[in-house]
Amino acid sequence: CDDYSHGTHTMGTAVGDDGSGNQIGMAPGAEWIGCRNMNRGVGSPATYLECFEFFLAPYPITGTAALDGNPDLAPHVTNNSWGCPDFEGCETNSLLAAVQAQRAAGIMTVVSAGNSGPACDTVDDPPAHHAEVYSIGALQTGTDNIAGFSSRGPVSEDGSGRRKPDLTAPGTGVRSSVPGGGYGTSSGTSMAAPHVAGAVALLWSARPSLVGQVALTEQILNQTAVHISSSDCGSSGWPNNTYGFGRLDVLSAVNATPVEAGSLTGLVTNELTAGPLGGVAIQATLSATPTIQFQFTSYFTGVFTQTLFAGTYTLTASAPDFAPATLGGIAITSGLTTTQPIALTPLQTQLFKRYFPQFRNDGAAALADADSMPARFYR
Repeated sequence: CDDYSHGTHTMGTAVGDDGSGNQIGMAPGAEWIGCRNMNRGVGSPATYLECFEFFLAPYPITGTAALDGNPDLAPHVTNNSWGCPDFEGCETNSLLAAVQAQRAAGIMTVVSAGNSGPACDTVDDPPAHHAEVYSIGALQTGTDNIAGFSSRGPVSEDGSGRRKPDLTAPGTGVRSSVPGGGYGTSSGTSMAAPHVAGAVALLWSARPSLVGQVALTEQILNQTAVHISSSDCGSSGWPNNTYGFGRLDVLSAVNATPVEAGSLTGLVTNELTAGPLGGVAIQATLSATPTIQFQFTSYFTGVFTQTLFAGTYTLTASAPDFAPATLGGIAITSGLTTTQPIALTPLQTQLFKRYFPQFRNDGAAALADADSMPARFYR
């Protein structure tokens, strides 16, 4: 069901290929799922949120999110060639929690910047203006010139002054699929965004170590883009409020990403009780290139596992009510798995040790009495 051919056209740009010369898609080997969030072009915060929820944990049409949602079936990247204007009921932050949840789940949320250019300060419909999404402007196809309709920053909707869009891609006269098995051309930032969504699928397929690493993927795409300078809309050079970091160049992104990779695994525990700690945020920083940082979280069992580029890393682990832990010199070897346990010290225990140094080496039994100490010892 596709009322205006819009969804068919965008998905074709992301993954289309008929095997007979019409390879219209960026990642023709990718699989896709969809969620209908509009009726004849009109949606609402409720329908948009329902689809974001579905993508976090897809469930059968006859099922329910609570009982049948399965996070294992979640997509790696979502293409969102739409916006929620105020006449549909959206306010500034109506969709913020949803895009925050997508990002936290390691789902790359690619969004059209909007078609309200050439004026500045026109990236104003959710979810395009949020920092948690990757917003895409439109180029005149075959050039490095911005399309006149492409929305530009800065973002004033939430008072942030945030730079948007993040990147640009072809968006005029784009040839893609239409319902009924045919092909047609369309223009808009709706056509630009699926170029980038498909590019992420392509990049993550070629470099699996990036899967789920949204911030790092954005960084690589930004750094390898064809940078286009602009002095319009209150910015200069690059990145800027017209082109973002510039034009998508997925081949450069693939080539700039190391091929050699290994795995890191381990168990995060409470130093005091030796019990497992789930939900611990872990950051792995590549020592040779500190700008490369992987971010992941321990499972509820305390176990963590992550594919990393080969090299030496520093690990930082943090969780509420625990002192951060930093471990250096963690070597990741291509094709091998490195095991590294992490123990976090409860903040309460850390303060107890500080004020009662005689217990610092006296084991967990003595420290377990920390809960019974007067509150003044923790101030």
